[in-house]
Amino acid sequence: MEQVRQLLKLIRESKGKIFVMVVSALVFAFMLFPFDDLSDLISSQVSRLSNNSVYVQFEKLKMSLFPQPGVKMDQVYIESIRTPAISATELVITPSVRGLIQQKPYGHVSAKGLLKGDVDVQVGKGSKTENGAERHKIEVSAKKISLHDLREMANLPILLKGQLNLESTALADLTFQEQPDIEMNLSINQFELPPSNVNTPMGPLTLPDLKLSTVELKGRLAAGQFVIETGTIGKPGDELYGTIKGKIGLTIVNRGNSFGHQIGAYNIEVDLKTKRSFQERAALFLTFIDGYKTPTSEGSQYKFKVSASNPMMPPSIGAVR
Repeated sequence: MEQVRQLLKLIRESKGKIFVMVVSALVFAFMLFPFDDLSDLISSQVSRLSNNSVYVQFEKLKMSLFPQPGVKMDQVYIESIRTPAISATELVITPSVRGLIQQKPYGHVSAKGLLKGDVDVQVGKGSKTENGAERHKIEVSAKKISLHDLREMANLPILLKGQLNLESTALADLTFQEQPDIEMNLSINQFELPPSNVNTPMGPLTLPDLKLSTVELKGRLAAGQFVIETGTIGKPGDELYGTIKGKIGLTIVNRGNSFGHQIGAYNIEVDLKTKRSFQERAALFLTFIDGYKTPTSEGSQYKFKVSASNPMMPPSIGAVR
């Protein structure tokens, strides 16, 4: 018994040293752990959890405990059966301690080199809907995203070039049982549209090549309707310059294993000024709106509105009142 008492006394007197020793051992083991060897394990787990629809690979993995837990991956490659492969030079995932405790997807994700740009996503607690459904607050910031790479990932039929910047805040139920509320500010620098053909309800439409200094759009999505508050196409001096505003029906749909969207009725007002050089190159395209043309010293001005009950029907074009 005397030896036990002496041992307990020694532990009490040395508890500070023992604590430091244990913490040091844990930190030392954490630093020496071969996290890079987890690549195959993580890839297989992601593949299994996604029913072999998503494959993730990376070169280096680092983890941190202070000031908060986080994971950093270098040279990340993500391949999906639904979208073209994407890559990022660096991916950092920092979960919120509150989120870990509450088992909620709160935290911060940043990706460098994603679509040749940088993306930041912050997820936190949001207000509930009127029906009591829980929503998350999602803040997205994207800078210098390649419009060409984004177009390939989204499989859009139109060739596009330029650099996209986006600032957006959303309140969303991640199951999308109720429609989200989203506010966004979008800009595209050095926008380019090479000549291309697009299928429309009225038949194939040839789009002329177009270069714009900038495209800016401010809007909000609420109750399944996207409202374009302000939209600016080009700048004074460009071959094409003007403004747009209006509403587009847009609903986010939960399809079980994936999410999609449905476009409904739309009503958009357009005010464009064109130079003669663009008019000559886009003569066929501008034929549809010749009835709303007013000659100017440099070319023409077109003021009209476009509307339809759904995107599969030929649009109705009329004068702006």
